Formats: sequence, C-alpha cells, structure tokens
Amino acid sequence: MIELVLTIIGRDRAGVVSSLADVVLFHEGNWKRSELAEIAGTFAGVVVVEVGDDRVDELLTNLLVLREQGLHVTAQQIEEPVAAPDADEVRLRLTGDDRPGVVHEISTAISDAGISISRLGTVTDLPGEDGGRRFEITIQLTVPVGADLDAVLDSIGKVAVDLAIALNVEDLTGDDVGE
Repeated sequence: MIELVLTIIGRDRAGVVSSLADVVLFHEGNWKRSELAEIAGTFAGVVVVEVGDDRVDELLTNLLVLREQGLHVTAQQIEEPVAAPDADEVRLRLTGDDRPGVVHEISTAISDAGISISRLGTVTDLPGEDGGRRFEITIQLTVPVGADLDAVLDSIGKVAVDLAIALNVEDLTGDDVGE
C-alpha cells in the first residue's frame, strides 16, 4: 500500500468532497485523514489516502478528471511516515482588534520557543467596537515532552499583553489549563 497526500483547491460547490471520494473509492483507496474547508468561496483541502501499489498510477490519472470540474489536485507520496514525538497538545485562542502583523508576532514567539504549530485557523470578520474588526486565532501546538510548557505559555502571554489581545489556553479536551 502507498500513502499519498492530496491537496485540492477550487471554486466551492456542492459535491466537491463526493467527487473526490468517488475517485478514491473507485480505485479501492482508503481515505485516512483530511482537513477540508470553504474559505471565501474557495474549497481547499488536504487528504491522506492509501491505495494499492498497482492502483496508484490509475488513481493519479483519474484525479486529473477533476480539473474538468474546476478542481486542481496535486499528489505527493509519503515516502516514510514520520513517527510523532512524545508531545502534549495545547490549544490557544487569541482574540483582539484586527491589525496587520498579529499572526506574525504570535507565530514568531511560538517558533522561537521551538514549538510546532500543528493547526492554525483565523477569522477577522468579527464585529469590533467603533465599527472596527476583531480577529480570532485558534492555534494547536505540539509541545515536546520535556519542554517547559509554562515558559512557552509565559512567552506567548507576554506577546499577547504587548499586542493587547486576550489569550485563552486549553488542552485538547477543552479543559482550561491557564489564561
């Protein structure tokens, strides 16, 4: 069996996921993991599929058919799965008045602490005071076991204070671990 990472982008419409799933199923592939979203009228996603060695070329050829439906699909074979390190998963939710540079400042603080962002989502169309816009950033962190989680959160908290934004920290079960 071969694992492929597929990236999909195109104009959003009903049936996009079904069309992709049809092609995968037709080639007896297994849909293993995905992150799919509609953003600003555009469908975008990443899917990991597993397919038999003898079906890969045929699957890749048939994925090209989706271009006729307005979808651009790329495929990359996963050579060797990377073992996930022992780590804690932490979710940050930051909110505040929208302005350029917020994602840069927060992501730089996280990167400087040697922590990986495993998922990031942003929304900036939230109504703010005085007609301005507010943002919400949700970040999932993978913090290696042995890393000083309190020091990492303190560093991110200092950036949040400097930017005058609210920070809420949760574990993946939704229990608060700090603010």
